Amino acid sequence: MSDDAHKSRLALWVLLALVAVVVAIALIAVLTRGQSATYDPDSAEGVVQRYVQAVNDGDTAAAMDLLAPEITEDCDRLPPIADENRVVLVSTTEHDETARVRVVITTVSGSGPISDEYQSDEVFDLVRDGDTWLIDGAPWQFTICYPNGTP
Repeated sequence: MSDDAHKSRLALWVLLALVAVVVAIALIAVLTRGQSATYDPDSAEGVVQRYVQAVNDGDTAAAMDLLAPEITEDCDRLPPIADENRVVLVSTTEHDETARVRVVITTVSGSGPISDEYQSDEVFDLVRDGDTWLIDGAPWQFTICYPNGTP
């Protein structure tokens, strides 16, 4: 076999190896895309994550369990919002008895090939009840009840 043929085969194998590496990286990126972080369920972030999941799943009872008693005592339930909401944690500020969890909420309205999408910076306010964090205020996209007599 000539030296040129050997070089050509070597170049072909190197090119095939590079293509295989690129395909593997692309496959890993596609398979891991969209996986969200899981927070300690007892942390302020974890309570917000569980609350958002419950609201998105339409599990009002589970969501209500994560609200401060002052909110649930005199509450008229709201119908669920049909829009899809994605929530990304920005930051958390904790004090002894309160916490603020800042998030970016992406709301997608409509279906089909064209839909509306917008983002807003929002805050979940939490209060400590013993060792437990409870939601004391939620962004409008995740408000599931309002006090009786309030439209």
